[in-house]
Amino acid sequence: MSHGVLAVGVVVLFASGNVWYLPACIDLRAGQDRPRSRRLAAAAVLTGWGSAALTMLLLLMPIDPSVVALPAVAGTTAVVSLTVQAWLRRSQEQREEEACWSVLLPARTADPVGPTEDEQ
Repeated sequence: MSHGVLAVGVVVLFASGNVWYLPACIDLRAGQDRPRSRRLAAAAVLTGWGSAALTMLLLLMPIDPSVVALPAVAGTTAVVSLTVQAWLRRSQEQREEEACWSVLLPARTADPVGPTEDEQ
């Protein structure tokens, strides 16, 4: 396969990936308006696409394949790390939110008096 065909394939792949990396850019630019877990997940998406783009560019160049593997491995490690951090942070945010709602809307307890005549 010629390099031109491979380059066109790379461009098409990364152009179609905008459904992932454009919303991630928006989440990161929103800053404090988004939860921290969402920003970490967005950083993971952008890191993954960035490392994939760098790997593809290196694949198109006549260099040693071991050099090409370095950004791929580093990017994968960073993506996994950011994803785990986002997952842990999200579970913490959910616990905090549940605690806030439990204060606002306490669980109903059984009525110690029992049912009234109207309820029977």
